[in-house]
Amino acid sequence: MAISSIAHAEEGDPVAGRVKSKFCQGCHGVDGNSVNPLCPNLSGQNRLYLEKQIQDFQSGRRADSIMTGISQGLISDQDAKDIASYFASRKPMVGYSGNKMGQNIFREGKPESHMPACASCHGENGKGRTDETNVFPIIGGQTRDYIAKQLRDLRSGTRHNDTDNVMGNVAKELRDEEIEALADYVSNL
Repeated sequence: MAISSIAHAEEGDPVAGRVKSKFCQGCHGVDGNSVNPLCPNLSGQNRLYLEKQIQDFQSGRRADSIMTGISQGLISDQDAKDIASYFASRKPMVGYSGNKMGQNIFREGKPESHMPACASCHGENGKGRTDETNVFPIIGGQTRDYIAKQLRDLRSGTRHNDTDNVMGNVAKELRDEEIEALADYVSNL
């Protein structure tokens, strides 16, 4: 996929972002497809979501032993826009198969506990969406281990940078085996 330069600085420049993301590529892959199952795939991810995550690492709203230091020490606001634009411009991540329990939770939620379907925010194929106030990230094709870890961190409160604690409340409704099944299903969308 060719990368073209964007003239609007508020959107970021993917050409500049490719160069600026060299340090990121060690963990997240050259095109944003990680070889480490605990590092998320960034290829094709929503640009605004990526920018928010970098800002959250910088501000301390989201913590990670590696990302917090990198984002605070090396990434300016323009760098974040450019890096996010680069990874967003890459071919979207994809998976290959699925899990029935995970599929049911993803598509139907857990009506008995009033938990909504994941698809209601993340889209039918987990490819995210944006409304006027929120950005719902692409999760379809994300690495299994990363998805499971994020759901466990949201459930425990270790991660708490989601809008209005929506994902924290959703994750609290999930048992360990449901997290594993959902991570398996979503990683294969």
